[in-house]
Amino acid sequence: MEKGKVKAWYDRSTDIFYVLFKGGPSYEVVEADPDVHLELDEEGRVMGIEIWNAEKSGLIKQVAKALAELIT
Repeated sequence: MEKGKVKAWYDRSTDIFYVLFKGGPSYEVVEADPDVHLELDEEGRVMGIEIWNAEKSGLIKQVAKALAELIT
């Protein structure tokens, strides 16, 4: 993954939204909230964020709206 690039995707079958800031193997996963998990590297920096129940919580609609505003 290129430095400065962020990837994001949504898995409808599991209702999980994932944002990846840095590629590579994670060292630790921390539960920040029952539906929010942070993947950390060996130095404790956030590599990715996994958000469970993303559609159920309304997050997917908010992300889609924000993206639509960026495009138009």
